[in-house]
Amino acid sequence: MTNERILFACKIEDPEARSRIAALGWLEEDPSLDSPEKLIAAAADAAVLIVPFTKQLLITRDVIDANPSLRLVGTTYGGLRQNVDDIHAVSKGLCVIHTGPTRIRPMAEYTLALILSALTRIPNYHHAMCSGEVWPRDNFGRTRILHDRKVGIIGFGLIGHGIASLVQHFTDNVVIHSEHASPEALESQGFKKASLAEIFSSCEVIVLAGGYTPKTHHMIRKEHFDAMADEAVFVNIARGKMVNETEMTAAVQTKNILLALDVFEEEPLAADSPLRRNERVILVPHRANAPREFELRWQFLADELERFYEGQKPQTALSLERARVMSES
Repeated sequence: MTNERILFACKIEDPEARSRIAALGWLEEDPSLDSPEKLIAAAADAAVLIVPFTKQLLITRDVIDANPSLRLVGTTYGGLRQNVDDIHAVSKGLCVIHTGPTRIRPMAEYTLALILSALTRIPNYHHAMCSGEVWPRDNFGRTRILHDRKVGIIGFGLIGHGIASLVQHFTDNVVIHSEHASPEALESQGFKKASLAEIFSSCEVIVLAGGYTPKTHHMIRKEHFDAMADEAVFVNIARGKMVNETEMTAAVQTKNILLALDVFEEEPLAADSPLRRNERVILVPHRANAPREFELRWQFLADELERFYEGQKPQTALSLERARVMSES
């Protein structure tokens, strides 16, 4: 055990993980630390500062500069930018960590469930049978399976890579749109690189899995939906603001395409949204983070902090290059 202060601006919800972290230093948990102003004072002499997800930036430039004792900052969830000025922290030499790897398998399986639900139309049959139709077995004609269909994944970070790897068990025809992965790197893993235009014009299933930044705002719009083939499926488990929702809504009202949406441009989705009344649309209220396995994040945080105190590089330690391209939420 060191004499360093390890400060969490929340309660650690896993008792075993808490014990592991407490063995590393003087652990303090204070959920009342919900603003930068409170953190500036509370983090004095702290070596480690971990914050939960909130709607505001917590570990700001001012918090970092006011507490030169800080050596590591991080979050209890899979992102950073929402709550940490990560670029400034890395620039100042701090180790910056998150729990993103614990999200990969849960989000990949969740995305697969959306894909299969759209292809098989199971939600439609369920709704029909619960809405008074006795035996609606002929309502939607022949449905589809995923096997051997061409799938396009937009974004190849932790989540996009996880989705692509899982989908590979169903089809070898997986193409990737990524600003960062090289064609050679993708081909070594059994994927091919593709442009957005190619993905929307040639793929039967399209998954948006990238991160939201000002550059990716409304990156998916009318021209892409216009290019989709009849009965093609668009799945969004990324961020709603990456899609022009007005143009997407207009497209699904006039074209025979299918949507499976976990996120929306404005949340909650408006009660009068036409998306709620379209049988070719599957809607979920932003629940890709619902699986119980997400709570493995506490054990992962303990792993990361143990690595740090053993002089090793944490698995999620952020580089300046990576910080500049990470999602804002």
